[in-house]
Amino acid sequence: MKITIFLIFINLLLLAACSPKIVTTAKQQYRPLNLPAEAQIQRIVCFKFKAGTTPAEIQQHMRGFANLKDSISYLLSYQAGPTVYGDLTEKPEYDVMHYCTYRNEEEIKLYSVHPVHLRFIKQNKAIWEKVLVINSRMKP
Repeated sequence: MKITIFLIFINLLLLAACSPKIVTTAKQQYRPLNLPAEAQIQRIVCFKFKAGTTPAEIQQHMRGFANLKDSISYLLSYQAGPTVYGDLTEKPEYDVMHYCTYRNEEEIKLYSVHPVHLRFIKQNKAIWEKVLVINSRMKP
């Protein structure tokens, strides 16, 4: 009996150690540990492509956005992916989402006028039906 309880306890410890880590502050604000410590602002950019956009054009868009991280130092972290149904019964309104982090709002403004970012927009805007941008503070 003691061995069974001990094994259950060890399994629970291992499960807790392998689950995604979240830091909790006194104000109950949550922050995944895999983000850069200096990241204060998260930006989500959603794109809906125009009807008739080819897979090659979508791939160009995705590669182009991903390459912004290597060219613009203000962009601290980046992830992206296509939207999914999940618990929705209708197709999501947007086709892809990009997640970026920044140190502060001023760096978002600098990023938005950076020549590499402006070139990305010029090269891809013809395939966008609509774009949604949301910025949020990650911690006080």
